[in-house]
Amino acid sequence: MLTWPGAVGFAERMLHATLQTATRAGCLLIFMDTANDRDHQTEALATLRDHQVDALLVIAPDLIAYRPVEPMSTIPTILVNCVDPDAGVASIVPDEHGAGSAAAGVVIEAGHTRIGVVAGPPEAMQNRLRLAGIQAAAEAAQVAVSAHAAPNWDIGSGFNAARTLLSAPGVPTALICTHERLTVGARLAAADLGFVIPAELSIVSLEEGELLASRLVPPLTTIERPDRAMAEEAVTVTLQRLDEEGGAPIPQFSFTCPATNRGSVARPRRPDRRPCRPADRR
Repeated sequence: MLTWPGAVGFAERMLHATLQTATRAGCLLIFMDTANDRDHQTEALATLRDHQVDALLVIAPDLIAYRPVEPMSTIPTILVNCVDPDAGVASIVPDEHGAGSAAAGVVIEAGHTRIGVVAGPPEAMQNRLRLAGIQAAAEAAQVAVSAHAAPNWDIGSGFNAARTLLSAPGVPTALICTHERLTVGARLAAADLGFVIPAELSIVSLEEGELLASRLVPPLTTIERPDRAMAEEAVTVTLQRLDEEGGAPIPQFSFTCPATNRGSVARPRRPDRRPCRPADRR
C-alpha cells in the first residue's frame, strides 16, 4: 500500500480500517510512505514488486487527482480518496460535492437565509467540491452565501476567516466550515466576538477526522467522511479483482457523506439582529 502525509498528517482512520479489514481477510498489508514524492514512489513500488505483492492500494490523505504510473497497469490497483482523471484505475472517493450540499441543507432547513462559508485553500480539490455543493444548494433555495478563503487548513486561518465574515455588514446567521481545523478556529472567533452558539450563530463542520468538532461545547454538527467504509470497501474490491478475469469493468465508487446533528444548529432567532459583543480589540 502506498500512502503519504497530507496537510494535517496521515489518513489515520482509513489506514487503521484498511489494516483491520485486510488482517481479518487473512492478508498481509505492507505500508510504504512515498512522502508525496515521485522518486520515493518509484522506490516504494520497486520494493513492493520485489515482495511480489498481489495487489496495490493507494490511499491519499487529501482528495486529489492521481495519475497512475506504469507498474499499476500490470497489477490490480485501487485508489482510495484519490481518482484517476482518465478512470483507468478503480477508485473509491467520498462525494464531496454532496457533502457540501448536505451541510447547506442542514442550515437551510433550520431557516437560515444568510450563510457564511469558511473555506480552505481554493486550489484544493476537496475544498472546491465542497464549496460548489454548498453554493448549488444555496442557489436552489435562493439563499445568500458569502465565502472567505483561508490560506491554510490551520486553526488560526479559520479564526481570521470567520472573524472577517462575522465582522462584516450583513453578518451571517450560520457558518459552514470546509475543514475541521477551520471549524475550531471559527468557533474561537465566534466566542471572541460574543456570539452565543447556537442561539445567535449556527455552525456546521464539513469533517471530523480528528474528532475535534464533537468535543467542543456545544458539540458541533458535522458532515461525516465515510473513511472506514471506504477503506473496508477498498479491501473488498481488491480481493474481488484478484478473482476476476481480465477485461472486467473498472469500478468507480462514490460514498455519501451523512450529517450528524448535534447542538450547534438552531433556527435563527432574530436574523437581522447583530449580537452584543465586547468592543473590538486594537
